[in-house]
Amino acid sequence: MPGRVPERSAQRRPELGVSQTEILEMFLKLGYLSPESLKHLKMAGERRGVPLLEATLLEGILHPDARSFLLAESLGLAFEDIDPAAVPLAMSEFVPESTAREYRIAPLSREEDRLTLAVADPFLHPVFSVIGQGTGLSIRLVVCPPRTINRILDRLYPNLQAPASEELEGGLVDRGQAAEWLARGRARTLVEKTLSFAVGGGISSVRIFPAGNRVRVSGRAEGENALLFSMPIRYRGALLGGLAELAALPGIPAEGSESTFQLEGSDGVLSFQLLFLHGLSGPEAIVRHLPEFRPAATLDSVGLAPEQVEITCRLLGKKDGLYLLSTPGPEGAATTMFAMLREMVRPGARVVTVEERFRFRTERYIQLERRDLETRYGGRWAQLAGAVEPDALMVEFLRDSSDLIELVHLVREGVPVLCGVRGSGVGDVVRTLLSLPVDPFLLFRTVRLILHQRLVDLLCTECRRTVPAKPSLLPGGGKRGEMLEEIIRKTSFYMPAGCDRCDGKGYSGKIALAEALPFSHGVQSLLLAGLPVERTVEQLTEEHLYPAFQSVRELLGRGMVAYDDILPFFR
Repeated sequence: MPGRVPERSAQRRPELGVSQTEILEMFLKLGYLSPESLKHLKMAGERRGVPLLEATLLEGILHPDARSFLLAESLGLAFEDIDPAAVPLAMSEFVPESTAREYRIAPLSREEDRLTLAVADPFLHPVFSVIGQGTGLSIRLVVCPPRTINRILDRLYPNLQAPASEELEGGLVDRGQAAEWLARGRARTLVEKTLSFAVGGGISSVRIFPAGNRVRVSGRAEGENALLFSMPIRYRGALLGGLAELAALPGIPAEGSESTFQLEGSDGVLSFQLLFLHGLSGPEAIVRHLPEFRPAATLDSVGLAPEQVEITCRLLGKKDGLYLLSTPGPEGAATTMFAMLREMVRPGARVVTVEERFRFRTERYIQLERRDLETRYGGRWAQLAGAVEPDALMVEFLRDSSDLIELVHLVREGVPVLCGVRGSGVGDVVRTLLSLPVDPFLLFRTVRLILHQRLVDLLCTECRRTVPAKPSLLPGGGKRGEMLEEIIRKTSFYMPAGCDRCDGKGYSGKIALAEALPFSHGVQSLLLAGLPVERTVEQLTEEHLYPAFQSVRELLGRGMVAYDDILPFFR
């Protein structure tokens, strides 16, 4: 959100739709002014030599609701004192709670393609613009008394009512700071800001747990525990729910669980390990900062070989075109695409991501879930781009390959697109592209890169077992048999077993292996040559593909993967 609001013009006097006398009489009836105050204002106006209504503003004794009315009248906006109970609860979906509370904006209603907002300050034009772009709706403003907006917000976002000041106990986070974070975004923002504060202060772990009739949030650094803040016990569920939301969990787990999550802001990305526990006093949570974890995934850290990283970064540096990431399943795709985004976009660029579900939240991008595309933009990529005007678009998974045609047109209009598709290899993506009813010259001059990525299980080094016999070449030989034969001849192979360290699974994590097909002039010429599809695919993979062989050879040589798991790269 923009931090600076455009300056208001002080040169033009208000042109009110009713007379000053009528306005002051109305203020008297509503109790905004007393007869004694009116006499005082008349004397002040004569003394200052200004109209009575201007004196009313200058003296600073006017009720806040009356000031809101005058502001609305001067701008030609409606002034409404709305019954909060009349605002549908579903309106909370249109404006994030943190935005609504920070700028005192309440979504009131939607009429077709128009969203009505109640505002206390109608000059927050950049904020209104972002809301309009994010919803795809035009914005109508009505000025509303601040107290009424607060009541509407409490109705729309009721998950954690702010405690009284005396109920908050400050520690390293003082009472005022905790109350401010709570007011800006409720439990989720309070927890998020607390974790960032803790890391900045050198605190390695944060614990949220019950202590008598209170829930304490404490930090541990250098073996010492210190109170961050505490609240009444009734807020425990909201705080733990805020943690679960940060970690993209559906709720507080019924049993103990462990997960990792990331927070990304202006200072970079922070990674945390979240552990939910259930003791005699109910649920509690421990959050550990992972300073050695590399959360801001880079292309080399997600599994690309050095030459693949080099060509991918060179193409992303052009900041245009269509980039397709093929995966056999949903795992790992979002991580790789976020790494590609970091290589492509400049700081401050308007990046829109459409994700199946949020892996982690970031202030840097406008993040939408797939259902937002359907409900706000009718499932149309062009409508989304027209409303939000992105500098770059990331689509985690394209469900219908025919939508590629619409994305190609977006690219031609200057919006670079990163898009995930399902497939068993680069060849599948090429076949899909060749089947599209679109000018091949237009299509292939738009695509920059196809990546195919497959996650492979890493063997547990504590319990892996040596395979005494060499594996057969035949199941995975195919066209790349010579290279596979060399690997088999020079490598010792391992298989999973199972131990306490890996919970009997035989594996201890995953790594991505990738093959890349950059759309060079040679690739474009081959695709436009009009050869049969299968012959085209065969030539592309034999002559222009950057394969995963280097990474596969290294992993097999170190005994980190099983032979059967890497066979798909040799077919």
